[in-house]
Amino acid sequence: MPTTCVTHRPTFGYILASSSSDNTNQSAQISSTIIIMRYILLLSLILCGLFADGLCEDSDEIDQIIGGAIAAKGQFPYMVYFRNQVTGKLFCSGTLITPNKVLTTAWCFPSFLPNVPITAWMNTVSLIPDGDRVVRAVVRVVRAPDYNPATGLHDIAVVTLDSPVTFVPPVRLGFGMFVNSGNAAGVVGWGYSGPTQLTTYLRSSYITIQPKSLCMAAFNNVNFGSQFFICAAAPGVGSCSLDAGSPILLNGFQIGISSQARCGGGEPVVAVDVRAYEAWIRRNL
Repeated sequence: MPTTCVTHRPTFGYILASSSSDNTNQSAQISSTIIIMRYILLLSLILCGLFADGLCEDSDEIDQIIGGAIAAKGQFPYMVYFRNQVTGKLFCSGTLITPNKVLTTAWCFPSFLPNVPITAWMNTVSLIPDGDRVVRAVVRVVRAPDYNPATGLHDIAVVTLDSPVTFVPPVRLGFGMFVNSGNAAGVVGWGYSGPTQLTTYLRSSYITIQPKSLCMAAFNNVNFGSQFFICAAAPGVGSCSLDAGSPILLNGFQIGISSQARCGGGEPVVAVDVRAYEAWIRRNL
C-alpha cells in the first residue's frame, strides 16, 4: 500500500495527500470519539492564536507539564517543536534523527489543514525565542502506510526540513534495545497540562514501562496493535494529548513516540514503538 507523502517548495508550507488506508472493521463509536477529541484539541490551539491573546496565556499555577523538572540547557538539543507560522503557536513535538529529518506522529500533520506554514524549532529549552534556537521550514511529510487517524494505529511520520542542521546532535534511536515492563524510562516535552494550558520550558521526568494491557484498558481496548506500541506511566507523571511527538527515552535512546494520552498525573501514555518501524524509518531518511 502506498505511503502517504507530502512535498512542497521551501515556503514553510506543506500539502498532505489523503491516506489510502481504509480500515472498516474498527468500532465506530470508540473510533469516532477518539478522532473527534484529538481534532478538537488541535483546533483549540489554532483558535487560541487566531482569536484570543488571553485565552492561552501562560500561568505559574499551571506551568507543570507531566510532573517533571525543567530541562537543562543543552540536555535535549534534538527536541523539536513545531509552530504554526500563522498563529505563532506550538502544536506538536518531535525529535531530530538526522540533520534534516524529524521523527514525530502522523496525527501532528492532518490532511484537514493543507497549505499551513510550519516551522521546526530546536536547540532550545524555552518557547520564548532566544539566541541559541535553530529554525527550519517543514517542506515534506511522510506518514506511515496504513496510518489510522481514528485509532492512532501506525501513528508515525518523518518530516523533512528545508536545510540540514549540522551542529545539533540528533537523538539516538533504540532499534535493537530490549524493553520490558518495569524499565525506568524518561519522557520529555513542552506540551500542555490542559487543552490550552501551555508551558514555557522543556520538561523531563522519569516514567515506567508498563504492561500493554494497562493502556488497552485505559483506552477502552482500542486496537493500537500490540507489536506497534509501548505503554508507560508513573504516579504524578503524565503527558497530554498535545504532547504528541515527544520521545520516550531509555538509557538515552529513543524507544517511543508519545501518541495518545490523557492529561493528568499517572495516566498511561501510549507511545509508538520505534523498533517496530526500523525498516520504514530507514527507508525514509
